[in-house]
Amino acid sequence: MPDLLTNIQIHPAFLLLFVVASIVLTWSIYFAKTANRSNSVQLRKIKLPYLCYSLSILGWTLSNAFFYSPYLVSWGSNVAIGMALFANVTSYLAFANAYLVCLMLAKKEGEGSWREIAFLCTVSAIVLLANIGNHSMIRGITIDNVGMFNIHFGEGTNYFFLTVMVLILLSFKNVIRYARNAKPLQQLKSLYMLFGIGVFMLSTLAIHVVVPMLFEDFSLAWLPPALSITEMLLMGYALITSRFYSSRHIIHRLSAITLAVTVLLFPTLFVIRVLETENIVLVGLLFITITGISWKPLIGSCSRLASRIVFNDAYSPQDKLYQLENEFQVSTNQALRKVAAILGVNETSLQLLSNIQDETLYTSHLKGAGSVLIYEEIEESLPVPSKNVAHSLSKLYKKMSADNVAMVLPIYDHTNNMSHLLVARKKSDGRLFFSEEIQALQSVLKKVQGYINADRKVRQSQALANSIAHEMRNPLAQVQFQFESLALKLGNGTSRDELNRHVLDGKNAIERGKQLIDIILREVSDSSLEQEPAISTSIQPVIRTAVERYGFEDDKIKKRVILNIDQDFVVKINDTLFNFVLFNLMRNAIYYFDSYPDSTIEVRTIAGKYENYVIVRDTGPGIPEHLTKRIFDDFFSHNKSGGSGLGLGYCQRVMRAFGGSIRCYSQLGYYTEFHLSFPSISIAPPVKSVQGCSPYLHEELVEDKNSFISSLTHSIDKSDNHLILVVDDKEIQRSLVKLYLEQLGYDVVLANNGKVAIEIIHSNPIDLVFMDIQMPVMNGFEAASIIKRSYPTIPIIALSGESGERELNLISELMDGRLSKPTTKQALNQMLTSSLPVTTH
Repeated sequence: MPDLLTNIQIHPAFLLLFVVASIVLTWSIYFAKTANRSNSVQLRKIKLPYLCYSLSILGWTLSNAFFYSPYLVSWGSNVAIGMALFANVTSYLAFANAYLVCLMLAKKEGEGSWREIAFLCTVSAIVLLANIGNHSMIRGITIDNVGMFNIHFGEGTNYFFLTVMVLILLSFKNVIRYARNAKPLQQLKSLYMLFGIGVFMLSTLAIHVVVPMLFEDFSLAWLPPALSITEMLLMGYALITSRFYSSRHIIHRLSAITLAVTVLLFPTLFVIRVLETENIVLVGLLFITITGISWKPLIGSCSRLASRIVFNDAYSPQDKLYQLENEFQVSTNQALRKVAAILGVNETSLQLLSNIQDETLYTSHLKGAGSVLIYEEIEESLPVPSKNVAHSLSKLYKKMSADNVAMVLPIYDHTNNMSHLLVARKKSDGRLFFSEEIQALQSVLKKVQGYINADRKVRQSQALANSIAHEMRNPLAQVQFQFESLALKLGNGTSRDELNRHVLDGKNAIERGKQLIDIILREVSDSSLEQEPAISTSIQPVIRTAVERYGFEDDKIKKRVILNIDQDFVVKINDTLFNFVLFNLMRNAIYYFDSYPDSTIEVRTIAGKYENYVIVRDTGPGIPEHLTKRIFDDFFSHNKSGGSGLGLGYCQRVMRAFGGSIRCYSQLGYYTEFHLSFPSISIAPPVKSVQGCSPYLHEELVEDKNSFISSLTHSIDKSDNHLILVVDDKEIQRSLVKLYLEQLGYDVVLANNGKVAIEIIHSNPIDLVFMDIQMPVMNGFEAASIIKRSYPTIPIIALSGESGERELNLISELMDGRLSKPTTKQALNQMLTSSLPVTTH
């Protein structure tokens, strides 16, 4: 085998140039296919001259390879002269087409270039005629052996080389012109192109012009064609891609590999010296073996050494990003702060978005875990305006430009559904996000996406606990105040009416606390809002009822809420969900009432042809303009302590479930407005009998709260035959409900778990069951399932504090209604009114 290899007489330069020619051809095909798939106007414009340039390089390389083949000697000098002239023509065409590519890049849209084209055509015609007719270009060639020859130039060669020099200078000029007023990405592209042009053209001048003319030495004539691949690949890469590695990363990687290869050469050379062998196969196998054994630890050490040289640190920025996986296990926020520091952006410039439903422009263009949106890439890819895709890409480009966003990365959950977006704004120094940074981020985010989604759940729980603890302070303080007042006045002979007023105020404080807990539980719930029942109704009574039900601390605060709802319209909503939206907006505004004593809340309606609006406006502190787009993000809070940061995001999800939207408009120091939009509905609202909706306006028809509650007690004729079963494992809950039901005139029987409840139903004519869920022995779900199989007509009403999606779904499936506990006499009366037949006697 070694003898066979030795007998093959092929010049190494021929093999090298043949490999280069193969690479040039492969790259040309790849470039043509990429350009055809691209929508970029610029790439389509320069595709043809670049392919001509590549094919010229291919011809030039093959013509030079001829001088290092056996055919040089066998075919003689006449053929060699023809090949030399062909090499002149192809090298000139390469320079000319390179100049044409640079010219097209430098020219602005609509700017003419006919003078330059005319000049190039004239010069090209002269050069081609001179070489085809060999007018004083080459006088002859002396051939000694393969690769050993001497070309005798004619007088015309000087003019030929002068023309080539002019084209080189003009190409440099156009690239510099392209980069001068270009954007960062174009400047980076121009650096790649300048480097490639510089290597190719300077090596050609030095080895094909200077050295032969001064020293008559053609031994290195193969080098410029081999180096031409540098320009072709760098220029082509710069033209078809918009994502680059940073120069420091390239230097770092090349340095590490160079160091590692240098270290590996020492033991290889040592073994060669010891064995005193020149067997190339043996040497190659030896080098491969040593490399395979030691490469991984060696490249790691060399990489750290190169990092100290290039980055003045033991680890490169890319390596630091890879090492953040453990940080995400501890804290997502802390890890993102470190990501921002490594990338060189401000902490606030890196944002994790969980409300991805609002970012459909981003999500619609992200196709899979490996996808990423880069501002500069989208800018380069803007297609021909007449194409349909143009509109979508243009909208995406305008959005990223308006929001100052440079990069968007998707994050997925365990079901491979997109759950978050990592949005990075542009770097303050104008630098791009480089390829190594994007690759590292994608790799890390893919590994830590489970931690990110788990962290969101933890933060929801923390927000829930924090918000409840904070919001409950005022109601508890009010209850405590009422107790203290009662303690003082009981010993002072205070009238019964005044004592009752304190009792009523204490009850109201408890109601406010319950309402706050309900609001907060709704905020952190992940249940599907689209499954909530919705009916068509007039907006006026819904707003009045919601405002009436809101737990104001006192009448002074309530008087600062102004209703301007003369314009009525029909909406299809769930009253409970809409109440929570209005409660949330009012609660946020009332938070600032103490600090802004003149501020008010105005709720007004606007009926439109295609959309109707409810506008909630407060004249409090306002919101900075740059934050109005972020207030709907989960966990975002502005100048407010103790909140969950989930309320407005919940409002947005509710409005979307209604088929509408919510938008914020604000002027700092003057006002904040939330516009709730609803699609127009032309049908009339049906008469409603929905739990929680009063058809009466409280202040118009009821003189005071006591008479209102009293009137509810007698709102339905009670029958002695209505026997109600109350099932709860807590005695205080059973006793409270029993007290209310007896006051309403019903007969009551009690059970402390589901099993006892079933036994009672078998032996008693039960008309309705109030069922707790979580109980020992047998829970409410099991009991309800058994009861419904035997007594399907008995209404079962859940009496529970459950808020989980699974529990609420089971309640919907197995039971006929739901009341939260602790419940009220009013709520019990309304439920009984709607669930039991009215009897007269």
